[in-house]
Amino acid sequence: MTLIKIEPSYKKSVVDIEFFKNDEDVWVHYEQGWRWGTFFANVTDEEMEELLAHNKYCEENNVYEEFEISALTDFELNDTWDGCWGDIRVWKTDWTEEQRQELKEKIEDSPDWWDCLMEHGFDPHDSETYICGVINIEKLDKHPWDTNPEPKEDSLKA
Repeated sequence: MTLIKIEPSYKKSVVDIEFFKNDEDVWVHYEQGWRWGTFFANVTDEEMEELLAHNKYCEENNVYEEFEISALTDFELNDTWDGCWGDIRVWKTDWTEEQRQELKEKIEDSPDWWDCLMEHGFDPHDSETYICGVINIEKLDKHPWDTNPEPKEDSLKA
């Protein structure tokens, strides 16, 4: 396992999607775009290869592909800042476009989208976090908040 720090190479490249569902099987996806974010993960060799292959593909093809960093082993969000956009999607198989749009507008017009979902019986179910484009990857020896110094060899002797 390799501890890494992950950040986007380009601003406005972090996307977080939260999934909510109510008892009537109505799903709401709330997508939040962020100007920047910092993440940590303790990745396997295979995951590191996937990250490097993603970067190579984006660079060679000049594309802005997304990579789900929340699927990495031991993924941790450190920070995101400056939310740039928010988007709401409503899903229910047997609903018309008008029904989906009505609920979407109700959520958008509320003072707080989270409170609105909770008041209407929605529960959070999952979330996914993506970085779009080339990902900056920095290998670390330890987390930045881990301030415990490594024990000195002399201190290990009785």
